[in-house]
Amino acid sequence: MAAIKHETEDGPCCPICLEQFNIPRELPCAHSFCEKCLQSHITTEVAKHEKLRYVNCPVCRNSVSPSIKERPTSEWASLFPVSSVLQSILPAKSKVDRLCDACNSEGVTASAEGFCVVCKESMCRNCLQVHRKLKMLKYHNIISVEELACNPENVMKLAEGFTCSEHHGEDIKYYCKDHKLPCCATCFFRGHKNCYNVIDLKEELPALLCENIASETIADMKKIESHLTKFMEINESSVNQLETQVSGLSAEIRRVRKEMNDLLDKLEEHVKTEGNRIYKEEVIRIQDENHQCLSLIHAVRNSHYLFEAVDKYGSNLHKFLMGEKMKSQLYSYCNLVGEKYEKTETITLEVHLAPLMKSMLSLSSSELGKVAITTISNTVPLSCLLRPMHDCRVERVDVIDVKVPTSGYALFYSGVTFLPGDRVMLADHKNNRCILLSSSYQFITSHTLTGQPFNICVLDDQKVAVSLYNQNKIQILSMIGDIIRPVRLITTNYNCNGIAAAGKGGDGCKWLLWY
Repeated sequence: MAAIKHETEDGPCCPICLEQFNIPRELPCAHSFCEKCLQSHITTEVAKHEKLRYVNCPVCRNSVSPSIKERPTSEWASLFPVSSVLQSILPAKSKVDRLCDACNSEGVTASAEGFCVVCKESMCRNCLQVHRKLKMLKYHNIISVEELACNPENVMKLAEGFTCSEHHGEDIKYYCKDHKLPCCATCFFRGHKNCYNVIDLKEELPALLCENIASETIADMKKIESHLTKFMEINESSVNQLETQVSGLSAEIRRVRKEMNDLLDKLEEHVKTEGNRIYKEEVIRIQDENHQCLSLIHAVRNSHYLFEAVDKYGSNLHKFLMGEKMKSQLYSYCNLVGEKYEKTETITLEVHLAPLMKSMLSLSSSELGKVAITTISNTVPLSCLLRPMHDCRVERVDVIDVKVPTSGYALFYSGVTFLPGDRVMLADHKNNRCILLSSSYQFITSHTLTGQPFNICVLDDQKVAVSLYNQNKIQILSMIGDIIRPVRLITTNYNCNGIAAAGKGGDGCKWLLWY
């Protein structure tokens, strides 16, 4: 099998062709591709759907559409904006001439000579002359495309007025915490004015940037890239194992050849042919899988380079908005890597001989034996890739009115757990006790503790562990029938509020504490 290229030259690369960008076009989801590669992808999508109104991003599969849907699909790629940030950090030999935005929108290709900071558009010589003649525009700040292309800091300065991807030309002014979306004024009044947590970015942006968005996001991207590389290594290892196994198939056939020389010669040829066929098919499949992984790695790296440039040269607003977009990317990367691991399979080859060796002389070579394929799935939990990116929705199923006698403080339940036999134990925080309920939630008994309980977890059929608030202690209780008894008091190094147990039951379990 030809070695799959893992390392690429430094710098951002197109996830489709795996080469350095040639006119990087950026989709609304922040993934970028060479203009020709993107157009080829769009053309392929058009072949599948006659009336195409949007196209799926090759990386995250989000639906995106150009600014002018009425234009022919053969021109869609050129309608997406050039990624100024990627263009500015490309090696000098890979940079291409910036095109005039006004001419390009009319289907005319013209090299840009200047960039208007106010209009945020590249212009050719003719458009610049018209721009300077208009009374309302002649005082706009124009910079050369050479200065723009060679300095990422200039690109970031141009992004101060970050505009809405849904409503062209409108600046981002708000952020909806409920939906985790940046909004312009139109977005706010149309879809978020009834949300509870909508903030003004101008006022609260410094507070939002207190978290180390850049380092955490980049670290998560590197983690995704590491898992993709590991996935490729698993595939290559599978190929190497297959190659070894295919070589060993002949040895097993030769072992029985003394008794069935002529027929086993035919069987050996059949097995070798079948094994090689499977090997070649598997190599092709794995090469395709690894190509997809390498493509995704480049997408992650591009996001990495893009975000590092934003973090280094961008404004606070640009850092925050790009950080939010990158978080969305991370969730799609996480799902894609999880899908890869769920579909990872390892093939094992072996020879299955017919049981009745003496009767084999009357069998044909295809009836003598066959190559058996055993598939072993290699999975990895999605939770180990990345922290959850979205809140989960919890719905109320039932409300139980528990009647428990008390002579002290008002009842305050801080913890609950279900015990074997469908019984329930509650942590009565204010009254320093644990309460045992029947399967129908009726009071059975209670036990007074040395401190205020906070949470409970089950250790085995007869034991529970209770965390004591502000005491750095865990109380082990046993339950024999309806009697609760203290067994052991464990001192911890931390003030544990929440508690969970994993592994072996009883005192030999592993603890998970949070405080």
